[in-house]
Amino acid sequence: MARPGDGRFAARITAGFLTALLATGIAVDALAASAPATETAPAETIPDSVLRPRIEALLPAPWRIEALTVEPLPAPASPEPQVAARVTAKLVLGGPTYLVDSREGPVTFVRPAAEAGLVKSWVATALASRGAGGWTVALTPQTPGLLDGLGKPAAELPGRTVVLGTPEAKSLREQLDRDAAQRLAEDTERRRREEERLAQQTAAAKAEAARAETERRAVEARIAQVADLRGKLAGTDRAARLAAFEAALGGNDPALRQTAMEAALQSRDPVVANLALKDWIARHRAVPVQLYATKEDPSSEVVVQNLGPMTLEIDGFSPVNGALAGKLGAPGYSIARPSSIVGTLAQTELAVNSFGCALTLRLAEHRTLDGLLRCQTLPTLIARITLD
Repeated sequence: MARPGDGRFAARITAGFLTALLATGIAVDALAASAPATETAPAETIPDSVLRPRIEALLPAPWRIEALTVEPLPAPASPEPQVAARVTAKLVLGGPTYLVDSREGPVTFVRPAAEAGLVKSWVATALASRGAGGWTVALTPQTPGLLDGLGKPAAELPGRTVVLGTPEAKSLREQLDRDAAQRLAEDTERRRREEERLAQQTAAAKAEAARAETERRAVEARIAQVADLRGKLAGTDRAARLAAFEAALGGNDPALRQTAMEAALQSRDPVVANLALKDWIARHRAVPVQLYATKEDPSSEVVVQNLGPMTLEIDGFSPVNGALAGKLGAPGYSIARPSSIVGTLAQTELAVNSFGCALTLRLAEHRTLDGLLRCQTLPTLIARITLD
């Protein structure tokens, strides 16, 4: 016979088991009911209207998108919701393209690279997120170099484009070859002229250098010659000095004669000075005589003004005895008008007598012959001849 307490315990166990079984069944039914709902919910994709302009921005100008396929991909783990997809774009070439073969000045020779209508498949992965401002898309191309080597449209190439193999290319190539040959000939001629010019310049430079060297040697020789003459003129041997003076004064070398003249006039040696004066008189035909008034006679100033220029004309001179012939006179007064003279050079004194006038001069320190002019009925005037 069972105890009442044992029956109640068994009843509680049975009731708990049924409750657990019922809860398990409800959970299974709930999972079974929710599974079809998850499988049928559509996954979010990136719209074509978002992808197309971004892909077109990556493509060269002649290519266009004919079709676009978007395949969803699992999105990577991210704190923000993202959408991943595989994008395949069918690209069609809108016009022929060319590759540059060569350039000749403004002309670009090209060869065909691709014909219009060429189809290529461009593949990339897209990772996008959508926010308040719209879609943000990052594209990673999976076909790098797909469009490499396919050239460019003719309009995008530099210069005037000409396709190889065409009659235009043949004609233009012939013209360019002729132009190149002409330029080569012109350059050759220009180089030849330049070489000739350089050769002439070199020859001229050598000639100028030789002339300068000859001139330098001549100058050095002349300096040595003048120095030698100065040494002889300043020497202690009187006979050698006189011989040097006579040789220099009687020669046709202006520089040596001038050197000897200056040395003779400054030497205070009457014999040497006489040699210089004889040479000077023998080389002149008309000698101006400068006249000055004297302080003793106030009227001499008026006479100088009225007398006019006085000139000593030398028609003949004898270096042996110093005899002088010619004319002396001035136009202002009849007594002083030009008339024949008789003159004599004695050492450093020159005396000239004409009709009514007498001119006496002596060598001074400043390379001048200074003295007096005495004319009948006129006051005495100071006279000077400059030994130029």
